[in-house]
Amino acid sequence: MDKNQIKKALAEKGYDFSIVAHAIERSPSLISKVVARQARSRIVAIAVAKAIGKPIQEVFPDIEDYHSPMPTNSTGRERKAAELAKLLSE
Repeated sequence: MDKNQIKKALAEKGYDFSIVAHAIERSPSLISKVVARQARSRIVAIAVAKAIGKPIQEVFPDIEDYHSPMPTNSTGRERKAAELAKLLSE
């Protein structure tokens, strides 16, 4: 979805960028930038997708980083940290 489609979908649900920003304690400017693809934030992308009731892959199909879930448990986070440490040491 492009910025205008997202704004329209939010409006249909009774939301705008400032409401989303308030709900997730971010700035309306960041919401706008993420929606316009000028900045990246998984937290913002997830909030926007949930607010309009669509899967994140449908709202942001062009940003593959948003499509895979982040590890949430400590074992998964430790594994990803070890992967990254190895990559950075090469």
